[in-house]
Amino acid sequence: MSPRRNAILWIVSTLVLVVGFALGVVGVGQNDQMVKKLVRTPAGCASTVRVDKAGTYYVYVETRGRVASLDGCDNETRTFDIDEAPSVDVRVYDSSDQLLDQNRDDSVAYDTPAGAGDSIASIDIDQPGRFVIEVRSDDPSAVVAFGRSAAIESNRTVLSAAAVVMLGGLLMLISLIATVRRRRRARGSAAVVVYGSDSPTVTWAPPRPEDRAWSVRDDAEQ
Repeated sequence: MSPRRNAILWIVSTLVLVVGFALGVVGVGQNDQMVKKLVRTPAGCASTVRVDKAGTYYVYVETRGRVASLDGCDNETRTFDIDEAPSVDVRVYDSSDQLLDQNRDDSVAYDTPAGAGDSIASIDIDQPGRFVIEVRSDDPSAVVAFGRSAAIESNRTVLSAAAVVMLGGLLMLISLIATVRRRRRARGSAAVVVYGSDSPTVTWAPPRPEDRAWSVRDDAEQ
């Protein structure tokens, strides 16, 4: 690889890495906003949530975050930070007061500045509408969140950022290998003056075997 192409590859790989890290920052910010938008219900309360799209939704028990006061519920806006997730009994009803089936699911977890929690169940909602979430627990500090998957590895922007960073790292590795090889070739070569024109030119090549042989013979004659 020529020095010019190698320099261009260094610049491109650096730019790709910068773009990848920038996408990662954006993705982490998106995930934090998603956690903020989860519907939170403290123990002993019920909240109503409107679901605009069908799909899989998760029930989380949070260990850190902030819950707002709810009308008709004896709670105040507060922040919380506990070591272990308390046991809860969560029931979700549709607009016809039908109890929805829940699937045990602990596959999703999140930990952002907006809150931290782990899923305990998932619910497949076939049609958009209004749903009521009731939370019961012996621990008055318990808070349940409801919403889409908040796992950062499910964020498309974060996944794209990871792919771009990997590409940038690969390009930088190729640039590094090319640079090392070029420097080794330069150190292992010797200067040779070529005559036969108006002005001599200097090229680089390894010493010839006959040159080394004459050098040994001269030393022996001395």
